[in-house]
Amino acid sequence: MALVPTSQERAVTEQPVEPRDLVKRELREFAKKRIEWYDDPARASLDHLLKKDVLMFAARGVLTADEFVDDCFRAYESSSEESVMGTLWQAIIAGLSTDTLDTGDLTTLRDDALWVCELKAQHNTTNSSSHVQELRDLQSRVADTMRPRRATNIPVKGAFCVLRGQDVDKVETYLPRRAGENEDLRGFEYRYISGRALWRWLTGYETPLDLVGTLEDLEVDEVRAARERCIRRIKDDLQARLREQGLGQTIGHVLRLI
Repeated sequence: MALVPTSQERAVTEQPVEPRDLVKRELREFAKKRIEWYDDPARASLDHLLKKDVLMFAARGVLTADEFVDDCFRAYESSSEESVMGTLWQAIIAGLSTDTLDTGDLTTLRDDALWVCELKAQHNTTNSSSHVQELRDLQSRVADTMRPRRATNIPVKGAFCVLRGQDVDKVETYLPRRAGENEDLRGFEYRYISGRALWRWLTGYETPLDLVGTLEDLEVDEVRAARERCIRRIKDDLQARLREQGLGQTIGHVLRLI
C-alpha cells in the first residue's frame, strides 16, 4: 500500500538519493547551520551566558572569567544543538524510509496504518509534565491528520519515537495518575518505539551510523573555526565589560555583572 501524499506533501517530495549521500548531505547542512549560529551574536552572546546560573559554575570549581565562558558556553550550545540534530535525524529518516514524509511532522505508512510520529532524541525520564505535553501534542496531531483522511479508511495512529536508548516496541495507553489530572489524555493509545527497533521499523537499517563512514570523513574544520571565533568573541566581550566596571578576572567578579 503506497502512502498517497496531499498537495502540500507533494510539494516537498524529492528525487531518491543514495543513502550514504543523503546522510552526508544532511551532515553538511548541520555544519552550515552551526556555523550560522556561532557567527550570529543574536543567538550566541555574553548576555545569553550571563542568564545562566553563574553561582552554579562557581560552586563546581570554575575560578576565572575565561573558565566561566568555556564551561557555560558548552552548556548553552548543547540546548540549541539538540533541536538542530533532531531536525537532521528527521530528514535522514524521511529520506531513508519508503512511504515516509517530512512536512514538519513525520508521517509514515506502516502496518496498514498511517502513523503520526513524535520524534525525540532521547526520552526525558525526569520531567513527567514535559512528557505529558508531548503526548498531548501527538494526540492533537493525530486528530488533525485524521480529519482530511476519513474517506480513505486508513487508520491514523500515533507513535512516540525515541532515537537513542534501549530497543523497545510496545503499545501504551495513557491513564492519569490521579483523578481529574490530564483527563483529556485518558485512553490515548500510542506506540512507543525506541533505539534500533525504531530504525528497523522506519528505515530497515539497524542504525544510520553505518552510513556515515569513518569519523575522519566528516568535514569539521569550518565548524571548529566558527566555534572558536564565537568563544573568543564572547571572552573579549566579557573582558571589556569587566574592565568597564573596574572588576577583575575571577568568577566572583563575573557574578557582580548580573
